[in-house]
Amino acid sequence: MAREAILLTRQDIAANIDIAAAVPAIEEALGAFEKGEDYLPPKTILEIPVGEPGTAYAACISGYTKTTNLMSMKIGHERTHNHARGLPTTEAWVMVFEPETGELLMICDGTLPTMLRTAAAAAVGAKQLAREDAHTLAVIGAGQLGRQCLRAVTAVRRFETIYLHDAVADFAESVAGDLSEELAVPIEVADAETAACNADVIITATNSREPIIMSDWVRPGTHLSCMGTDLADKIECEMALLPRCRLFADKVEHALLRGEVSQAVAAGVLDENCYLGSLGQIINGDVTGRSSNDDITLFDGVGIGIQDTTIGKTIYDQAQAKGLGMRLAFS
Repeated sequence: MAREAILLTRQDIAANIDIAAAVPAIEEALGAFEKGEDYLPPKTILEIPVGEPGTAYAACISGYTKTTNLMSMKIGHERTHNHARGLPTTEAWVMVFEPETGELLMICDGTLPTMLRTAAAAAVGAKQLAREDAHTLAVIGAGQLGRQCLRAVTAVRRFETIYLHDAVADFAESVAGDLSEELAVPIEVADAETAACNADVIITATNSREPIIMSDWVRPGTHLSCMGTDLADKIECEMALLPRCRLFADKVEHALLRGEVSQAVAAGVLDENCYLGSLGQIINGDVTGRSSNDDITLFDGVGIGIQDTTIGKTIYDQAQAKGLGMRLAFS
């Protein structure tokens, strides 16, 4: 007899799913992926001919992980012109399947899970690469991804001071007010320069097409998890910063095409061997991450399908245990 599928809304996920559970799951998945246990087809990205050029994209990301014994497929959309319409700039849906039978197990909002798995990866990057004595965090971008990064990174590291920057200062103030009590650490809203200059760990979580972190602002010993750059025209760090960094990616081949370094490689500032390895290789002990307290380390998180499958497993398990969502019978 076919199993019922679960339908979950963004509200179901936001109210009931604990991001802290996703961090160790994503860490395990990144390590397992480097052992060749998973299947990850190339990401498909389409530019949709609506609106102005460069404002409308769709992406299809799929993957299978042995640790979850699930496969997933996500369709994600970015419409930068939606902001003027009062609509979200990103929308996505995730489908989770039982690989042996092909049964559909879950359909859920994909936007929040994408933020959760991306934030969890940022946290793993900080856990693996930041100095042991890091005590000041800066998050650049106060949107949904920035919010989840604040939650995830503070779950793996304790910080005495947190800075938050957003292009819309009032929005940053609202987020800081919402999360300061939850995280039990005061969050100070600051300009990007102040935040970066004072930080031991910098998390970037924007859709920027212009550099927002300048090289001169980043001190020796800093760690950066750059999570917003997933298309070749996006960039969050000044190119001059990148040669100063020990660079790592979630998947090197993907990151060279559309990660934080892609424009620098195209411009000849870096060569194609600029990455020292992947975060999964660091987790497995195959590659050295931070080699000294003066290193500037940078994790370039483009996002890969096994992360969607892994967060899908976390959400599915919690939905089953808590009886969440609507049940759908297809046969």
